[in-house]
Amino acid sequence: MNYVGLAGRDLLRNPLRLTLTILAGAVGVTAFIFLRTVIDLFYFGAQAAQVDRLIVRNKVSITQPLPLSYYARIAALPGVTAVTHQEWFGGSLGESRKDFFANFAIDPDTFLEVFPEYATTPQELAALRGDPCGALVGEKLARRFGWKPGDRVTLKGTIYPGDWTLNVRGIYTGTRPGADTTALVFGYRCLNESAMLPQAMKDKAGIYAVRVDDPARSGEVAAAIDRMFDNSPFPTKTESEKAFQLGFVAMSSAILTAVKVVSTVILLIILLVIGNTLAMGVRERTRDIATLRAMGFRPRTVVALVLAESSVIGLCAAALGVAAAPVLVNAFGKLIAAQFGQLPDHLMRGRTLVVSALAAVVVALLAGLGPALRAARLPVAEGLRKVA
Repeated sequence: MNYVGLAGRDLLRNPLRLTLTILAGAVGVTAFIFLRTVIDLFYFGAQAAQVDRLIVRNKVSITQPLPLSYYARIAALPGVTAVTHQEWFGGSLGESRKDFFANFAIDPDTFLEVFPEYATTPQELAALRGDPCGALVGEKLARRFGWKPGDRVTLKGTIYPGDWTLNVRGIYTGTRPGADTTALVFGYRCLNESAMLPQAMKDKAGIYAVRVDDPARSGEVAAAIDRMFDNSPFPTKTESEKAFQLGFVAMSSAILTAVKVVSTVILLIILLVIGNTLAMGVRERTRDIATLRAMGFRPRTVVALVLAESSVIGLCAAALGVAAAPVLVNAFGKLIAAQFGQLPDHLMRGRTLVVSALAAVVVALLAGLGPALRAARLPVAEGLRKVA
């Protein structure tokens, strides 16, 4: 019998225990992938950020607006190629979270210059610019509600109370991976010129988005913007788009830390489960191992046999876990989409699957290291007298 046959016989010594161990490991791998995918979702916006784009917001808080008069002053700075402003509207079709989606008031004349990853036809763009209450709808959002150009959409305002009726003038698409097509944007004039908007809230912008001619000069341009408004009643904080997005992630840092800890604990549980199985197997095979040693097998060969057993368990657990994870994640995505709106395509990243599979194999090898070393150090005479 060769080494492969010997290792296979040891591995199948107790098929039920082997099966349960692999299943337990697979459940752990699936749970690990699921939790890591949840973490990836938090960072989705930051991953899609562009290096040549800056975000200007109120230095005090993101909830505080900036004067609309800042637009011309920012646009005149050296290194700035385009500027636009937008305001989070926060409206909803109804009271249910199922009716929620992102919606913003934007400047139709400059929005696509700063965000070229969104595209629509020239005719639809002209219609949007010609209608103060015109709106563009992302293609995913349009599919979700069955909207098409010419439809009228009424949003119930929360930040801006009242019913706001918008005219769908076009459907926008994404021109690069990661572009969000689950939002609705409409003309800022519809908001700013409405009689429902209090006078104190008029001529205000939530943020300014700025494109620079050279990403290497982003820090210089950001500093120039902040210096310009440093002593004004509305000081600014300018940062890269990625840093801006990560600022929202930081608000959930406690949740993310907890998820990361739980995912690490899952790996430790896999280690303990596989380690316990291998330890039991080594104890049961004490006399067999001692016999192999007496026949001339070297300690490193015994170690290799036990580690081969642990690696097979780890590989099987990883394969089953990776195969089962997409089913769980897709089911989770559909549930969340039903409650909170459309999620990005391809929730799971290939890197997450690879890292999870490698982690399972490494953990399995670590779990088998202890029993393998104990088997190698077992005195031959003592092992031959041992009764399992």
